[in-house]
Amino acid sequence: MNRGPGDREALIAVDTNILLQAHRPELPQHEAALAALERLGLSGSTWCIAWPCAHEFLAVVTSKAFKDAATPIDQALAALNAWIAHPQCRMICETADHAQTLAGLLTRSGVSGGRVHDARIAAICLGNGVTELWSADRDFQMFPDLRTRNPLVPSLHEPLPRYRTRRDA
Repeated sequence: MNRGPGDREALIAVDTNILLQAHRPELPQHEAALAALERLGLSGSTWCIAWPCAHEFLAVVTSKAFKDAATPIDQALAALNAWIAHPQCRMICETADHAQTLAGLLTRSGVSGGRVHDARIAAICLGNGVTELWSADRDFQMFPDLRTRNPLVPSLHEPLPRYRTRRDA
């Protein structure tokens, strides 16, 4: 298929919450998150993780929020490094026009406080040509320039996940 000058290859970014669900087997959407990342990895397309999401992943999984079950830092780093090592994964960060993009997102959306972190991720994604952010966080809807999708909820184009029944146990 020939691409026109305005066409670009899809580039999907993965948000922290999808990484967390995939990493922690006791979380309710663990299997769905693992399946989503597996589909992404097998797609052959380039996908990415913004560095702030990687930092947030490390902070959350190693925190006291999980009490005695916090992930040891070496295991958390191993999980992150496995994603980074995937041949189609690339890490993304602020671009030269980040300040302008971030300012535009903040002034148009009116977000402040803790939501500035989400605007930062959105600005990084937009600056790096991300066509879709996979997130279970609805806060990104504040930034209509960035298309988002919750991969934990199957679309009409995907098979429904297999749910366990008592007979499966």
